[in-house]
Amino acid sequence: MDASAAPAPRTCDVWLVPVRRREAWTRLLTVPDREQLVGLDAVATDVHLTSRAAQRLILARYLGLAPEDIVVDRGCDRCGDPQHGRPHVPGSALDYSVSHTRAWVLVAVVGDGRVGADLDARPADRDLDDLAAAALTPAEHRAWRRLPARDRADALLASWTRKEATTKLIGHGLAIPLRDLDVTGPRPTLVSADPAVRLPHPRPYLTHLPAPAGYSAALATTTHVDQVRHLRLPEEVPDLLRPTRPARLAATRQMPSW
Repeated sequence: MDASAAPAPRTCDVWLVPVRRREAWTRLLTVPDREQLVGLDAVATDVHLTSRAAQRLILARYLGLAPEDIVVDRGCDRCGDPQHGRPHVPGSALDYSVSHTRAWVLVAVVGDGRVGADLDARPADRDLDDLAAAALTPAEHRAWRRLPARDRADALLASWTRKEATTKLIGHGLAIPLRDLDVTGPRPTLVSADPAVRLPHPRPYLTHLPAPAGYSAALATTTHVDQVRHLRLPEEVPDLLRPTRPARLAATRQMPSW
């Protein structure tokens, strides 16, 4: 494996991949990947196909392997289920996290420490009160209620993505209720009284990510991120199916032209 291709320390590479049907990518799906397509509607099929193929295409560029040769382990450390744990490549120092919407797949990669990433769409105004009650700590909820009505949807979405990124980083998922996680500062704080639920020490670092209009995105990382590189996969099939190093699009936190 070519470790020299990994992101430098304190750097996170973020890949944003549009969801759509790419028949050439289907060859990259494993048998379990294909089994999970059974019963899915057209949108869910495109999301699943885009996500699983993009992960192998992206990882291949760091590891110097053909995409078909990438092995991803999704075993759960908590329950042993082989398909719903944090994805990782056995034997690699790379860590990555994946987030899906109906329109986008986001993949965040670090070469040092661990990462959790989340991308979500702006909620409908009619859902705001229920979502806020379910997701915000009492202190966060009081602060949210004091905001002008026009700002509440974006503020709630920003908090939601920071919380989801944190839970994905530590691998607990919804075992940590979002209402027990305060993300008002640069590092999350756990307000749960459950001793079995803990944040890593030191606590994760939170980073806002630029996102397409109507979306919010965030990172949670075990090491402080000073630089975010926004990258994209080429669409040409010949380029996709041979291992290459990632093409750098931007080395800043500014929004790239997706």
